[in-house]
Amino acid sequence: MHVLSKKAYAVLLLGDVGILYTSVWVTLWLRYFGAPPKDIIVSHLASFSVLFVAWFAVYFVAGLYERYTVLFRKRLPNIIFFAQAINVVIAALFFFFIPVFQITPKTILVIYLFVSTGLLYFWRVYIYPNILMRREIKAVLVGTGQELSDLVEEVNGDPLYPLEFKAIVHPELVAEEDTKKTISLLVESGSVSTVVADMDNRSLDHLMRFLYEMTFVQGKAVFLDVRKLYQEIFERVPLSLIDDRWLLHNVSSASHFVYDLLKRAADVIISLILGALTFILLPFVALAVKLEDGGSIFISQTRIGRHTNRITLYKFRSMQYSDEGSWLCEGGENRVTKVGAFLRRTRIDELPQLWNVLKGDISLVGPRPDIEGLYEKLVESIPFYSLRYSIKPGLTGWAQVKQQYKNGNISPQSLEETKTRLQYDLYYIKERSFWLDLYIVLATLNILLFRRSS
Repeated sequence: MHVLSKKAYAVLLLGDVGILYTSVWVTLWLRYFGAPPKDIIVSHLASFSVLFVAWFAVYFVAGLYERYTVLFRKRLPNIIFFAQAINVVIAALFFFFIPVFQITPKTILVIYLFVSTGLLYFWRVYIYPNILMRREIKAVLVGTGQELSDLVEEVNGDPLYPLEFKAIVHPELVAEEDTKKTISLLVESGSVSTVVADMDNRSLDHLMRFLYEMTFVQGKAVFLDVRKLYQEIFERVPLSLIDDRWLLHNVSSASHFVYDLLKRAADVIISLILGALTFILLPFVALAVKLEDGGSIFISQTRIGRHTNRITLYKFRSMQYSDEGSWLCEGGENRVTKVGAFLRRTRIDELPQLWNVLKGDISLVGPRPDIEGLYEKLVESIPFYSLRYSIKPGLTGWAQVKQQYKNGNISPQSLEETKTRLQYDLYYIKERSFWLDLYIVLATLNILLFRRSS
């Protein structure tokens, strides 16, 4: 499944590259009312090739490579055109300040904006989805539980997935021989070609030899691990499938020297740069807060750091008394102020925490740290919750760019939402890398600039 996912992204990326280069040719043909001279083609292709590197970064931040972007056809024109407009501005600045290619394509850039936008939209809306609409893999799922039911509903409800579940077998509800017979009939009849099961589930140990013989030895079907499939689809770890085996394989406090070094260097450099922005905004934030209620500008909170050590974080005040954990407050009287609502929407309230990033209390990317009292209650209510503090918490994280909360909230407001956040956090702990951190930073920019979560 992972290979198919990479293939889908490769097709999308190659198609986008082809569209950009084709748009250059079409634009030149329109500009010169026919086939342009060879030297013109070469010079423009060379210059635009350099620009395409920056342009793809803009596409990424705009959200064109989010997994479900191709489904939002009504929103695609605005996303594409806005990204293209930014890219044209980048191109104009590039040709003005870096005249190494000795061309000033003012008219060409205007034509290119419309040509590339039209071709990109046609490719994204009408061609690419149809390439992936084929249901190539028919599967049977062996197991039970709400998370597995969610997996079936998600996969079967979205035609873009090349996998479709044709049957579900519940081994806990029927005899072992009946389970084996059902799976054998499905495979032998050609109804399914893939068996999806939890290979680490002890309750399925009696079936593992049978499944191993059918898939790996006899080659009658392909075997997929349901844990890996769930993580591939939802990009989070299913809590019900976590046990001591999973913990031993995936949660380690061992140092990753190169990654840790790069991460710390990025934390210091970026926090210094954004810290300058904080000083610029400070007088305006202070004035707005004082004019509204005359209260304090900053708040300090004791939160949970790595290895559950206590740390003190600083924020611009956005609520009357505190700014998190309101769903656990008795009576719910603590409300977000009008200024605080704006600070939260723009994430300006988080900027003072750059001081904590610089100190090393937190990182730019990692699980969001809980306030002390909230953490103690969550540990009692949610199994494995303390695992999210096996690494340094962060200013933004995988859950922050992936999870959508009810009623437009920006943080969990219930135990169920907090459990889902934990699933995302554990996924990040398992898969963390410099490139995943870069993705999260760019996705955060996407949310801030386009006011849209993924």
